[in-house]
Amino acid sequence: MISRRQFLRYTGAGATALAAGGINTLLHFSQAEAARTLTTDFNPDLDIALKATPSKVQIFPGSPTSVWSYQGRLIKGDAGSLSHIERSYLGPIIRVRTGQKVRIRFTNEVADETIVHWHGLHVPADMDGHPRLVIPKGQTYVYEFEIRNRAGTYWYHPHPHGITGPQVYGGLAGLFLVSDAEERSTGLPDGKFDIPLVIQDRTFDNRNQLVYLSGHRMERMTGFLGERILVNGISDFNLKAARTAYRLRLLNGSNSRIYKLAWNNGSLLTVIGTDGGLLERPVERRYVMLAPGERLDLWADFSRFSTGSDLRLVSLPFDIGSLGSRRTGPGRMSSGHPLPNGSGFSILKVNVNQEGGESRTLPETLSTIGKYRLRDAVNREQPRRIDLVMRHMTWTLNGRTFRMQDVAADEKVRLNTLEAWDFINEGSGMGMMGAMDMPHPMHLHGMQFQVLQRSGVRHHGYVDDGWKDTVLLMPGERIRLLVRYSDYTGLFLYHCHNLEHEDMGMMRNYLVENPAAKA
Repeated sequence: MISRRQFLRYTGAGATALAAGGINTLLHFSQAEAARTLTTDFNPDLDIALKATPSKVQIFPGSPTSVWSYQGRLIKGDAGSLSHIERSYLGPIIRVRTGQKVRIRFTNEVADETIVHWHGLHVPADMDGHPRLVIPKGQTYVYEFEIRNRAGTYWYHPHPHGITGPQVYGGLAGLFLVSDAEERSTGLPDGKFDIPLVIQDRTFDNRNQLVYLSGHRMERMTGFLGERILVNGISDFNLKAARTAYRLRLLNGSNSRIYKLAWNNGSLLTVIGTDGGLLERPVERRYVMLAPGERLDLWADFSRFSTGSDLRLVSLPFDIGSLGSRRTGPGRMSSGHPLPNGSGFSILKVNVNQEGGESRTLPETLSTIGKYRLRDAVNREQPRRIDLVMRHMTWTLNGRTFRMQDVAADEKVRLNTLEAWDFINEGSGMGMMGAMDMPHPMHLHGMQFQVLQRSGVRHHGYVDDGWKDTVLLMPGERIRLLVRYSDYTGLFLYHCHNLEHEDMGMMRNYLVENPAAKA
C-alpha cells in the first residue's frame, strides 16, 4: 500500500525509492527487452520526445505545487501536432490523423519505474504500455505505431503495476486527439471552438501540496477521492465563450470519482461522441454518467444566451452503493469524506462574454458506424463471463487478481474473431462490514468494442452508443459487449479503471493468439 507520506516523497525531486508493494518487473524482463530502440526502417510522419519529470505548477496563490508531468518536444511533424495547456500540469495534447505513423521517444525522469499506456488506441501489444515493460529512471522506451483508430478523443497515462494511481494523481496524463476525413466533413466546431476539458479531483494541504492516500485500507477499496474539482489542472475553471457553437471534449481523468454531468439550467446535454469517436447521430440526455477513463464529446451552442450570461456544468447527486455512499441507511455506510462519490457540486463555469462567431448547425448525421451482431460472435451461446466481486478484502475478476504474465485458459482469444463478453457486477462481495457494492468502470486494452445490451440498470444517463473502450457498471448491473480482435496478437489487459482497484490487482491479461501462425 502507498501511504500519503510515500506519495509526497515521490513528488520530490530527490526521491529514489519505489512504492511499497510495487512489482519490479525488471526481475523478469531485462533492460534490453524493456527499452526499445529506434527502428531504422520506420519512417514516422510525427516524431516526439516525451518525458515524465518532476515539476512545479502554480495552482493556488502562495507556494507552487510539486507534481510529476509529461513534457514534450516536437522532433518532426506539423507544428500543431503538439500543444500545451496553459498553466496546467497536464501533458501536451498530441494531435494526429488516421493513417499517420507516429514515433514517441519516452524517457523516464521520475523516481518510480513507469511506462505509458495509449488509452483507447489500437496498437501492437509491445506499444500498449503493459506493466511488464516498465522502465526505471534514466531509461527510454521508443513507441512506433500507425494510427488505425477513427477520429476521437483518446488519452495517455502511466501503467506500472501497483503504482498507477499515485502516478496519475501526481499529474501524469495527457490527451491524444485523432482526426480523419469523415470527421472533417461534418463541419463541427474546430480550432478555438474545440475545447478539451480534463476533469479531476485533488486534495491539497495548507502548503498547496498534493495529498494522496491516508494509508487506510478502506480508502484503497473504495478508491481515492479528492476534495477539490480541477479542470485542465485549474481550480474554479471558467470557460469564457462566444455566442456560438462549441465542441467540448470531456475526459474523466479522476482516479475513482464518477460524474453525473448536467447543465445547471436543466438544458439537455447533446452528446456527439464517446470513447471511440463520433456517434452516428447526436443523442440528447438530461444527464450523463461519466466514469474514470471515459470520454464524452458535447455539442454546446451558446448562441441563444445573451452576452454576460453564465452557465454551469455540474455533477448531480446520485446513490453509488454500500461503499462510499453519499448517505446512510440500512446496509449502508457513511464515507466521512467532505466530497463523497455521488455528491452534487459544480464542475466549471461558462461565461458567455463575447458576440458570436461563425454560425454552425448541428449535423443530423455525424458518422457511419458498422454494427456488430451477436449471431456473428464465435461464443454467442456462452459469452465470456467476468464477475466483478470482492474476495478476501480484494476486488477480483472471476476471483482472480493480477499476475504479470498469467493468462488463464478462458482468457485466450483468437485473432480475427468476434466475441461476446459479459461483465457482471452483482455486488456479491463480502467483507468485514458485510456486503460490499461498488461501481466498476471496465476497460479493455488494444480494442474498441460495442455495447450490445445492459440490464439491471439503476441510472439512465448512459450513452452506450458508438465505439467504447471503457464502460461503467453500477452495482447490480450486467453488460454485454461485442469485441473483434484484429491486426495484433499478444498480451493485453482488461481491468477496472478505478485506479486504486487496478493497483490492488483488479486487472488481468488476455492473450490474442493466431492459430494459423502455429500451423
